[in-house]
Amino acid sequence: MDVEETSSVKLAHTASKKCSLFTWFRRLFTLDNLPNQKQHFPVFIITMSILHIVILLLIYVTRTGDVHRFILALYRFGRLYVPCMRPTVSHIRMRSVPCNIFGKGGMCSYDDLIKQECFSFAYPHQIWRMITVSCLHSNWLHLVSNLSAQLIQGIPIELKYGTPYTLVIYWLSGIGASLVGLIRLGSEGAVGASGCLHGLMLFLIMDRLSALKTKHGYDRVFIILQLVFLMLPYAVTSATLIIQYRVVHDAHVGGALVGFLLGIQAFGLPLFCICKNDDIHQKIFRQLAIVLLILYFLMIVVVFLQIDAPIVDRILYSGIMYNGTIDYQYFE
Repeated sequence: MDVEETSSVKLAHTASKKCSLFTWFRRLFTLDNLPNQKQHFPVFIITMSILHIVILLLIYVTRTGDVHRFILALYRFGRLYVPCMRPTVSHIRMRSVPCNIFGKGGMCSYDDLIKQECFSFAYPHQIWRMITVSCLHSNWLHLVSNLSAQLIQGIPIELKYGTPYTLVIYWLSGIGASLVGLIRLGSEGAVGASGCLHGLMLFLIMDRLSALKTKHGYDRVFIILQLVFLMLPYAVTSATLIIQYRVVHDAHVGGALVGFLLGIQAFGLPLFCICKNDDIHQKIFRQLAIVLLILYFLMIVVVFLQIDAPIVDRILYSGIMYNGTIDYQYFE
């Protein structure tokens, strides 16, 4: 009888150990492991991640040919580029510059060359670039940094809140980041999804602070995962890009601010607690966050509509056309 009990204890211990390992793995991407909590499938985050990989992969597997030229054109058509999104002052647009279109030398207007680089369609109001910029990356270091952050931050959020809510956070943060980036970007181009990712990161932080306030969801495994697999890639890539002076930090701040305001709208201010009538104060904070978010978008849209596109010196002074290389600033 004693032997049987000992065996059963060992089996129970082994089963619990396996269960613990499985639970540990699940909680890597689960914010709150509550009974009967509905879990959504991260369709959006996984789809976006695959899209990012495929687009960049095509650059490396198709060195020549029509597919390679198509991908390069896709980058030109989707990157964040102010001269394609805002008109240049009229006396510059009409200035004659040397050009070499279709192998024939001669003179063209500055506007003709810019229009050719922007593919003419909807020029100079190609607003879709504020969204398509998030689908493009310039190299594998750039992609790996963003992809690790996107999976580690995006999957837990989408599992808990669902695809529509995650999509709103992702794209609103991206648009907010793009608008700020456009104001300061100048005549350089930019690619990258980190404006969206900074929004996800701030929303995730607000979620964790809310969980701490309600005394559940404090997950040491999740915190370790964030530090190792999220902060380390960010730190390494940011250091590399900062040395090269190729980071649009304004866009990071813009995306993070949108995520922060969306987090306040969802959770209130978790660390701000007034024991008496705290629910009323949190409701006020949520409403104020929506007002500030609307004012933020209105303000930067108005500023953006007031600016003229910067002058592209390489076209104005030398007439050099786009040479088919990818040389953009990063969003990181």
